[in-house]
Amino acid sequence: MLPNSDLPTDVDWAHWVVRWDRMQDRYLAGRDERFALMVGIVSATQDAPTGLLDLGCGTGSLMVALLESFPEAQVYGLDLDPTLLLLARERLAPYGERARLVHADLRAPSWPAELPLSLDAVVSATALHWLPPPQLAALYGRIAGALRLGGVFLNADHAASAHQPLQRAWERQRTQALGRQSAATADDWDGFWAAYGEALRVDIRHLHEQFIGPWEGVDEGMPLAWHLHQLRNGGFAAVDCFWRCDCDAIYGGFRL
Repeated sequence: MLPNSDLPTDVDWAHWVVRWDRMQDRYLAGRDERFALMVGIVSATQDAPTGLLDLGCGTGSLMVALLESFPEAQVYGLDLDPTLLLLARERLAPYGERARLVHADLRAPSWPAELPLSLDAVVSATALHWLPPPQLAALYGRIAGALRLGGVFLNADHAASAHQPLQRAWERQRTQALGRQSAATADDWDGFWAAYGEALRVDIRHLHEQFIGPWEGVDEGMPLAWHLHQLRNGGFAAVDCFWRCDCDAIYGGFRL
């Protein structure tokens, strides 16, 4: 994360947390409902979980849902972007030591060493499609290794159709839906980052290049069948799709 000595003293962190959420809602209809469904699956399949992990946690919004639903659990959030972890620190401050943030790179094999062994659940939301397919396949194996037997992995993310005409229809629907969103109430993606970088007084593009590197993922996500196959190869059983709406899905599996 950025050292405190490098941060401006006049940043309204709470404002930027809210502004991030508004931008996310612009692109992801029913975002809170997705979180609730994931929490519900964890609750239904894990008996009194004590160790939960959000991969690519961003500003910590999904972590809040876990912290509220599982008051005895330690919830970890891992992300590579230091500017988002600054907002997560603001959002999660009321939860004290129950919320732990880890600055680490999911592309590196070493990230599980930053966490306790035998997690009950690993979740992620709209983050893993940033990884190129070979690295995502390898990540699924590392996630399985971090879970205890019986633990669950759930990912809410873009999942393309293998049938290109259907994929194009989904993308047209999404474009039309975004066009109906009011730009007066929410930033678009580029607008948020430009404004947030100005507030931090940093070159946000250069900072992302330094910490994250070039985009290598698949924006629309890999087909759902690909994910389920890679999860099986990585050590998961009972893999399934738990929810789907056009380009987005919640899928995962259990380490059995």
